[in-house]
Amino acid sequence: MRRLRTVAVGVATATVVATATVGTVHAAPAPAAPTPAASAVNESFYTPPSPLPAGKPGDIIRSQPLPTAIQIPTPTGSIPAKATRIMYLSIDANGAPIAVTGYYLQPTKKWTGPGPRPVVAYAGGLHGQGDQCAASKLLQEGVTLDFPGGPMAEIEQIVTLNLVNQGYGVVSSDYMGGGTPGTHTFGIRVDQGHAIIDAARAALKLPEVSPDAKVAITGYSQGGGAAAAAAELVGTYAPELPVVGVYAGGVPADLLREMNYLDGNRLGGVIGYALNGATYRFPEFKARIANVLNPYGKQTMAQLSGECIVLTSARGKPSTRDWTVSHKSFGELVVADPVLSKYVHDQDLGNIKPTVPVLLTSNPDDPTVPVFQGRELYSKWCEKGPASLQYAEIPFPIRPISSSTFGHVAGGISGFQRAFDWLADRFAGKPPVQGCSFS
Repeated sequence: MRRLRTVAVGVATATVVATATVGTVHAAPAPAAPTPAASAVNESFYTPPSPLPAGKPGDIIRSQPLPTAIQIPTPTGSIPAKATRIMYLSIDANGAPIAVTGYYLQPTKKWTGPGPRPVVAYAGGLHGQGDQCAASKLLQEGVTLDFPGGPMAEIEQIVTLNLVNQGYGVVSSDYMGGGTPGTHTFGIRVDQGHAIIDAARAALKLPEVSPDAKVAITGYSQGGGAAAAAAELVGTYAPELPVVGVYAGGVPADLLREMNYLDGNRLGGVIGYALNGATYRFPEFKARIANVLNPYGKQTMAQLSGECIVLTSARGKPSTRDWTVSHKSFGELVVADPVLSKYVHDQDLGNIKPTVPVLLTSNPDDPTVPVFQGRELYSKWCEKGPASLQYAEIPFPIRPISSSTFGHVAGGISGFQRAFDWLADRFAGKPPVQGCSFS
C-alpha cells in the first residue's frame, strides 16, 4: 500500500485542490505539475455533425487518439495508458438526441483479475461552465490559462489515474454542453445521469474494450450527483449495461437547499451555473427567469457561462439578492413561483430507488455540500427498499483540513479511499451488503 499524495496543480487551482493528503490506499501518487501539451486541442472535434447521425444512446460518433500533458511518476515508473477522445450519442432531459464528448483511458499493463478488464465510468467534479474547462481538453492541455474564464487544471487525474493504476479502463464525460456547442447543463439530473451512463455504453464499443466488461459508475461532488442520478436511471434507461455498483460521494441531492446554503457563502457563484443550465435546457424556465434577473444578474450569468470553477470561486460570497429585480434571493423566488419550483425540484435525487448496489459517502465536516444532503438522500433511498445501499460519513484524517475551505475536496479523497476497496469487491463478484447500512 502506498500513500496518496496530493499536490496543488496549476497556478490558481489551489483554491479548489487540497494541498496535502494522507491516508492509505492501493493506488498511485497523484499528478505532478503539468507540462505543456505537445499539440493544441483539435477544436473541430467538438463540433457535432449536423444533423446528428442516426443511432442509439452510447453509439460513438467519432474518436481520435488523445495526447496527454501530464506524466504520473511512481516508484516503479510512470502510469502508462492509451488515451482516446470520444464523441457519443446521448439523450437530454427533454428527450432529444445530443452529442457529448469525453475520453477513455486504457491501461497498457495486462489485466490480471477475473474476466475481461472492467470499466469505471468516472463522473468528474465541477470544472466550470466554459468550453475550455472540459475535462477531455484539460487532459491534453494540463492547464488552461484562457481568459476571461480561466485558469483551470485537470485535477481529476488524482482519481482517474489511480483507477488506471489498478488496471481498470476509465471513461469520463465532459457532460452535455461541456466543450461542445451550447451551455453545460450543470445540476440537471437527467442530463448528468444520461451523460455518464452513455459514456459507459460508448466505452464498451471501443475496439480495445471487451463488450462483456463489467462496469462501475463513480463520482464525487457534481460527479456524485451524476453518479447518483445514474444509479436511479440505469435500470430503465440502460438495463443492458452490466453495472456492478455505483459510488457517489459529496452528493448535492437537493438543489434548492444546496443553492440556499451557498447563497451569500463561498462558491455562491455556482448557483449561476445551475441557473444557466436550466435556462438553456428548459424554455419555460428561460422565459420566467428573464423577468426575474436584473441587468447586473443577466450580466453575471453571461460571465459565469464562460468561467471555470477557479475564477468563479474567486468571486467570493455573491448573493443572488443582487441578481434579481425584486432583490429577493433566488431561493425565495423558487418557493413563490410554481414554474421555477417545478424545474428546480425536478432535479432532486432520492425519488427513484436505485436498482444496483450503491456506496454513498459524505464528509461530516464538508463546508460546501453539507452532510445533511448525504443523510437525507440515504434516508429517502432506504425507505424505498434498495437491494444494497451503504452510507458512510468519512472525515478527512486531518480535521483542520476536513473542515477548512478544502474540506469538500478532502472529503472526496477520503471517500475514494473507501470506494477503491468497494469497487474491487464488486468487480470480484463478492456479495454486497444487503439492504441499508449506515456507518
